[in-house]
Amino acid sequence: MEYIGVSLTLLLKLGLLSFTLQLQLVRPLLSTQTQLQLLRPGDRLKYHGVKWDVKDYSTYDDAYGYQTAEWLLSAPKGTEYYLLREVDSQNPETLVNWYLADEVRPQIFLPDSRENIVPTLWQDMQEQKEPYPELQLFCLVYYFESKTQGSFEGDEVKTSRITWDYWDKDHHRNLALEAWPTNRELHVYSTKVVEPEEFSDIEKGVVQPESSQASSSAICSQRILAFSILVAGILMMIFG
Repeated sequence: MEYIGVSLTLLLKLGLLSFTLQLQLVRPLLSTQTQLQLLRPGDRLKYHGVKWDVKDYSTYDDAYGYQTAEWLLSAPKGTEYYLLREVDSQNPETLVNWYLADEVRPQIFLPDSRENIVPTLWQDMQEQKEPYPELQLFCLVYYFESKTQGSFEGDEVKTSRITWDYWDKDHHRNLALEAWPTNRELHVYSTKVVEPEEFSDIEKGVVQPESSQASSSAICSQRILAFSILVAGILMMIFG
């Protein structure tokens, strides 16, 4: 019976090894775009020579079929960007688009004014006012293109979000204004178009989530404390 048990254990290990090798062989066959879609917290990828860790994943959609998947990327020095995959059913010619977004805290002006409109933007968006036709950010003029209102889901929390999208004249850079009704926050993103092929060296599950690190640290501390109590008890038994 012991021999049979050892044989079964060996077969299981060989099967697991075979599956792992097959997975490693199949992964390079997946397109970069597919690999990006499968990114989740704990994964890692390279963009322009820099390794980025995936910290968060969330999704957004509205009633008209517009969808985005959003990954929060973090570099070793603390720089953060959002990688976005957009599916726009209203524009079949460019159904799927990829963007890289950087959150900024700017002053935004109307082209014919020097008054910063950021303090009033959140209220304007919540009151469903007409978006401004043009906005100026960092000396660049952006033109209104679209408005969406839908559901945002991430970290097991679902809420709503209003977004105004603006593009520059050449349609190379995007200005996204996001109003969140639950916490009265306005987020502003400067976004550029990217191609999936610009990313490489995609690795799965190489970064331990912070919650797991904290849990491991707590378990380690508990083990050290238990061992210390055990040693103290033995010493008391020996020396009275």
